[in-house]
Amino acid sequence: MNKSLKFFVQIKWRYWVAGIVLGVLLPFVLHITSASHVFIDLWFLMIINTLAAIILGSLIKANRANWALLWLFPIFFLLGVYLFLPKYAYYFVIVYLTTSYIAYGLTS
Repeated sequence: MNKSLKFFVQIKWRYWVAGIVLGVLLPFVLHITSASHVFIDLWFLMIINTLAAIILGSLIKANRANWALLWLFPIFFLLGVYLFLPKYAYYFVIVYLTTSYIAYGLTS
């Protein structure tokens, strides 16, 4: 196997891409499109990202990946909040980390 391909398999690149897309790229898109605060608060922060945190936590456990990958999405989201979203969204970092951890723990 090629060394670079082996590297990407070892770092579990899919979780990194999901974290970057949901945590940084999507807030950037919402920022440049001037999405309404209702849309950002209800759909993006509460529904889409919470479901993503549950799915990522479950997938990390189901694929027997390292538990430290649970931190990727919340850390990238923290960066996205700092750059593009209202400051009250910082609290959702804790919500997503907790939700991912619960989903990780409940997955058999």
